[in-house]
Amino acid sequence: MVDATISFAIEKLGDFIAQEVSIRIGVKDGVRWLKDELVYLQSAVRSAELRQDEEQICNWVNNVRDVAHDAVTILRDFNALQQEQAAVKQGVLDCFRGCVCMYKKEVKLYDIGKDIESLKERIVVIKNRRIEYGIDNILSTPNVQKKQRTLLRTTAILHQVDVVGFKDDFKTLMAELDSEDPSLKVISIHGMGGLGKTSLATKLFNSGELRYFDTRAKVCVSNEYNIIDVLKRIIKSFKGLEHEQYISNMDEHDSLQYLSKLLQCGGRYFALIDDIWDIKAWEQIKIAFPNQKNGSRIIITTRNKIIAQAVEDKCFVHQLRFLREDESWQLFCKRVEPTSLNMEKLGREMVGKCGGLPLAIVVLSGLLVHNMSYEYWLKVKEHIWRHLKEGGSFQIQEVLSLSYSDLSPQMRDCFLYLAKYPEDHVFYPRELKLPWIAEEFISEADEGEGLVLEDLAEDYLNELIDRNLIQVESLQLNGQALTCRVHDLVRELAINIAKDHKLLAVFDLSKHHPNQIQLLEGRLRHVIYNGFGVYLNLLEPKFDALHLHSLTLDNYIGLVELKEMKLMYTMFKNLKVLDMTSVVSDRIPEEIGELVFLKFLGLVGCEKLSQILVIPPSIGKLRRLQTLKGMNYKHYTLPREICELHELRYLDIEISGSLNIGSHQTKLHTLSWIHYKHLLQIDVVNISNLCTLYIHIEEEEYSYSMEFIPSLTSLKTFSIYSPFNSIPTTKPLSTCNRLESVTLFGPMEDPSGLIFLPDSVMDLTLAGSEFREDQMRTLGNLSNLTALELDEVYEGDRIGCNHKAFPSLQILRLRHMHYLEELQVEDGALPSLKSFQTTQCGRLKKIPAPLERNINHGLLHQHKLAHHFQKQCTLHFSRILLDYSIKDRAR
Repeated sequence: MVDATISFAIEKLGDFIAQEVSIRIGVKDGVRWLKDELVYLQSAVRSAELRQDEEQICNWVNNVRDVAHDAVTILRDFNALQQEQAAVKQGVLDCFRGCVCMYKKEVKLYDIGKDIESLKERIVVIKNRRIEYGIDNILSTPNVQKKQRTLLRTTAILHQVDVVGFKDDFKTLMAELDSEDPSLKVISIHGMGGLGKTSLATKLFNSGELRYFDTRAKVCVSNEYNIIDVLKRIIKSFKGLEHEQYISNMDEHDSLQYLSKLLQCGGRYFALIDDIWDIKAWEQIKIAFPNQKNGSRIIITTRNKIIAQAVEDKCFVHQLRFLREDESWQLFCKRVEPTSLNMEKLGREMVGKCGGLPLAIVVLSGLLVHNMSYEYWLKVKEHIWRHLKEGGSFQIQEVLSLSYSDLSPQMRDCFLYLAKYPEDHVFYPRELKLPWIAEEFISEADEGEGLVLEDLAEDYLNELIDRNLIQVESLQLNGQALTCRVHDLVRELAINIAKDHKLLAVFDLSKHHPNQIQLLEGRLRHVIYNGFGVYLNLLEPKFDALHLHSLTLDNYIGLVELKEMKLMYTMFKNLKVLDMTSVVSDRIPEEIGELVFLKFLGLVGCEKLSQILVIPPSIGKLRRLQTLKGMNYKHYTLPREICELHELRYLDIEISGSLNIGSHQTKLHTLSWIHYKHLLQIDVVNISNLCTLYIHIEEEEYSYSMEFIPSLTSLKTFSIYSPFNSIPTTKPLSTCNRLESVTLFGPMEDPSGLIFLPDSVMDLTLAGSEFREDQMRTLGNLSNLTALELDEVYEGDRIGCNHKAFPSLQILRLRHMHYLEELQVEDGALPSLKSFQTTQCGRLKKIPAPLERNINHGLLHQHKLAHHFQKQCTLHFSRILLDYSIKDRAR
């Protein structure tokens, strides 16, 4: 994370030097010196970041980071003055203002020079401390503590385990191990750290049902593996310690050959390869496992879904779930039996806080079993995470922090941003991705080869999901995350590391911390859960507000006074992110224009649903703004100055009045909930980079057209909500060759126009279409369609899929087809189907024979899985339909 901070500072210092502006030579030389010194320090920081469990190194790294942050802040302050001067127009009064600005600039340059000299002195001290405290000597020595932890993880697999829960998982995996398929089969189990992957795999490994294997081995790879050491441990596990001396001098090539020959001559084998972090580790050892067609099996465990899927083309991938409430309590009671009803109530509350994570439950039971008094249990409950950390020795913190340590520097920033969410908070992915971009965790320098910032943010989110650091709470029809959450222990890890690295601080009056200001000082980002007025009063006398980059009022309930908002706008001059979409207020003050560095702005909403908030013209000063977001279900009036926001990418706001999008706003990526009448006010030729468009057709708009669509050549996601008026022909969509997701909500004027949907469409939702004829034969020609939702589209009693229809379709969902009695599926149709669901299709009693054959080949498991997800998630076709249905109910 510090490495990323320094890289950003170096980039900004370099940009400053390259500016064609008249500045003092001494200032420019000072900035150049500062940049060069940070470049040299960066290489040492990269090594030091891996050793921050040692106090001296941690302090030294923090000093370097603080200098980098302060350098960026100084330059940002100067650039604000540059913008102010550039905005001055010509005229008598403007000339006078220009002279004032020139004077201000000279004063500011003098101040910058002094600040840079101060930073230079601090860097000299940092360099001296590096020598004085022997930082280089510490870094050159082996990390004994880390080696000990690796040894403990490696030997943990040898211990006998007792698994609670996972009965269905055990049966499913046992069926794969015990199958009659003679080919070598690889089974991968993935899930969050501490979830019980090793325990379940070891239980399978030791099962008496698998006695027919001639030879077995189990080995832990870990994230700091030595491939030769891994191979030798596999050989010793297969053949015993007597081989140790024989293989002691073997290199990697010899070890691979020797292991392969042993297995070729040893009959049917069973190997458990535990805790793989890097797919390269598996690729290096897999060639030693021959496919003898004798029913041999390999189990692999990993925290990373991508690795689990990549180990073999035909690998059976199994994601481990969290324990259910009854299973969690059963695991707890294996070690601790509450002695009273009050103790049981306390115990159940604490176990519930563990969120179904077996490791946390085991550590909690070990902590409580030694003191069975009610008073002690109550004390533990009040500070459960601190007690779990202390009571679990290094276990919980170490197990979870390994996942953090394995992330890239940029990904670490993104992960630590999760610390802003309250406990058990469910969030939309866009609520995380857009601030990531604004915070410059993801920069425009990373764009290329057709990828834009939003695509990169999606990749980062998916990686955190694949690493099981973010949980998917509910799914869209296409399998992408609709809502997410963070396990409380992972959240606690993010909070602790973010606090140590001064990345983020949470202000929460309910925690009754004796020194709240100490928690906030030096933190670049603040998150307010409650007590905004108290927060401002606390900071106002002595807080250096210029260091604050981000302010979020998250899950905040209550009214923010106008004077408090004005004070905030004038205090926090360097904010890049301001999110107040959880807050209500009477109006938005003119002072919002003071925050000239804002890239993300989440606006307050009004108390009354019918009230319209006016956004002041001063918003035109926010020239760097990328995201403008309003509170859900609230309406705003936009000033004409909105056209001056040339960096605007994401506009998610319900507008009353006009929408003035200018010809220079070519970076627009997303327009959400835009009314058709507003779209008519835009020259769409100027927004050809638009990727996502959600249109709302109002009841009075009886006639409208989609002839503007061909100009949107970059369009990937298109949704239209028109429940009162017919949707015209979709023929204009035929030119959108990048279009991937389409939602059409409302009666279709010309259903035959569906034939014009481009082959690029992968996700299609039709709702309330009022078809008079079955359109499945038309839709079946979409060669790349993978997910299809049909919701109340047809009142006939039969629909059918002809031969070779829907070649790529994986998910089919039929909803509210009340008269449907028969789904006809010809042979060869739906060959890729994995999930088939029906909701309120009461007359459909029979699954077609071709689908039954697919079920016999594995679809049954997926079908059950889909219904399992339906119970725990809100499986539905599109966010737009969900949001509008909620909005209609609210009205």
